[in-house]
Amino acid sequence: MANPLTRVLRFGWRSLDFIRRLVHLLLMLLVLVVIFALFSDTPVIVPRTAALVVKPTGELVEQLEGRPIDRALNEASGDGETQTLVRDLAKAILHAADDRRIQALVLDLDQMNGGGLIKLQAVAEALATFRRSGKRVVAYGSGFDQARYFLAAQADEIYMHPLGSVFLQGFGFYRAYFGEAAEDLSIDFNVFRTGEHKSYHDYLTRRDMSDAEKQEIRVVLDQLWRSYRESVGAARGIAAEELQSMADDYLDQLRQEDGDMAALARESGLVDELLTLPELERRMIDIVGEDPDSGSYSHIDHRTYLAALGQSAERGRDRREVAVIVASGNILPGDQPPGSVGAETFVELIRAARDRDQVAAVVLRIDSGGGSQFASDLIYEELRMLRESGKPVLTSMGDLAASGAYLLSIAADEVWARPDTLTGSIGVTAMLPTVDRALARLGVNIDGVGTTRYSGDLSPLRSLSPEAAEILTVSVDSSYRHFIQQVAQARELSVSDVEAVAGGRIWTGRDAQRLGLVDQLGDLDAVVAAAAARGGLGDEYRINFLEQELSIEESLALELLTSFIRTTGLSAQPRIAAWFERMTRSMDRELGGLLQLQDPRQVYYHCFCQLR
Repeated sequence: MANPLTRVLRFGWRSLDFIRRLVHLLLMLLVLVVIFALFSDTPVIVPRTAALVVKPTGELVEQLEGRPIDRALNEASGDGETQTLVRDLAKAILHAADDRRIQALVLDLDQMNGGGLIKLQAVAEALATFRRSGKRVVAYGSGFDQARYFLAAQADEIYMHPLGSVFLQGFGFYRAYFGEAAEDLSIDFNVFRTGEHKSYHDYLTRRDMSDAEKQEIRVVLDQLWRSYRESVGAARGIAAEELQSMADDYLDQLRQEDGDMAALARESGLVDELLTLPELERRMIDIVGEDPDSGSYSHIDHRTYLAALGQSAERGRDRREVAVIVASGNILPGDQPPGSVGAETFVELIRAARDRDQVAAVVLRIDSGGGSQFASDLIYEELRMLRESGKPVLTSMGDLAASGAYLLSIAADEVWARPDTLTGSIGVTAMLPTVDRALARLGVNIDGVGTTRYSGDLSPLRSLSPEAAEILTVSVDSSYRHFIQQVAQARELSVSDVEAVAGGRIWTGRDAQRLGLVDQLGDLDAVVAAAAARGGLGDEYRINFLEQELSIEESLALELLTSFIRTTGLSAQPRIAAWFERMTRSMDRELGGLLQLQDPRQVYYHCFCQLR
């Protein structure tokens, strides 16, 4: 018989062990409940009568830059949202048009920092659909720059603060030229290119814009400005020529109004009335009623409204679908976050579309100026394999689909663009900076030995020898011929026909269609419908934007951060931070883009042609 004390000790140990396991179980259940709560959507209530407030923040984009977890961290740290997806705005507006609970729409554009003309047109077309439903669209702002006013013009009424202004500057393309500084610093930028229009690296070697580039850019800018004036003029009932006079004669007109910018905007017919925010709220209460909790008008912002729509979006996930893959930003080798087109990352998305049984057709949505030749070729070949697998592939160009991005576009069965898309730029560049002269001025000399004739010849510390320069020249010429042949084969054109429109020249979508570089003109919705028809789908199909999948750990962390942001209310971007963001983005376009580009041979299919 066991010692009674031993039995007591054993019983006590078993009891403690049981309690330990019970506590572990309870803790696991608690963690599961928390995770379930985080991943479960809290019901979003849409008021029975309300206005939809569309309030974009930051820049309008096709794809949010950075990984989701990084964006959430930025928002949690108080940086706020610096970008808004165009498709989110369009989705909210179009659903609200048929929603009986939504009686009106309010455009609040004060925190929007611009966007390309194609993106603005996409939102404007959604607003036009909303207005055709018979519901009212009201725009309000403390003032309107050119991009904000393009959207505001689509409203039934435009109200502005009495201290605001509307300033239409037209489109321009200005950049910093560092040629003189490079010479003063004794830095040599050795540039190799094909075609007189391939001017990407000019800002590193020249002191000003070349005449050829000025002529080319002026043609494109005139087309974009004409589209802007015609769209705004039609919406506001103002002749396009009158808008041109308003822009050109702004100072003279402002003098006549004693410097009152708001009064000038009202007298010119650009805005309807000058109202303070409380006065606007009283107007809206008359239209949609009062919210008893806030005392303001009854409303729901577009992000909350989208969350409500998302709760009912789970239905039909087993339906066949048109997959949309977005190529936005510079084309780079390897794995890259959203906002860049990483060859490795993008190939995975293409293969996912190919292997997914529900995918009946694929739309490639492009908003890119190209980048690495090597990365562009890798993606191009993968897209061709997708097409050869039997699934239709159609290209939809956004604001920009140039150089390497144009190469991606022609891997499709059909290439679609908008009339004001910038495309083409079929050309090649290579660049190798050398700093031997700068080092010599500091008394630093480079010397050594090598095992071959070209050892060290491509080092930035040594001057480029004539033989090394010829190697790069021959390489660029070969890459250009390869590019030309790819375009000729894909577009069923002769090499001479492609050469006539290549040389690095950019074209608008309307011109590109005339030249045979593009098949059709239309928006993303038209391309998706065409892809669905090619894929044998009827009206019942799903549109699925394929994106990089998050790991379980990333998903959990993202939900925790998102929950924290919702709880603490960290969502508004400070104005100083917004201004600084715009400034740093501008500088990044000038210099950061160059540093980001990478190619194994330093050869690029790239176009610096973001026109604003």
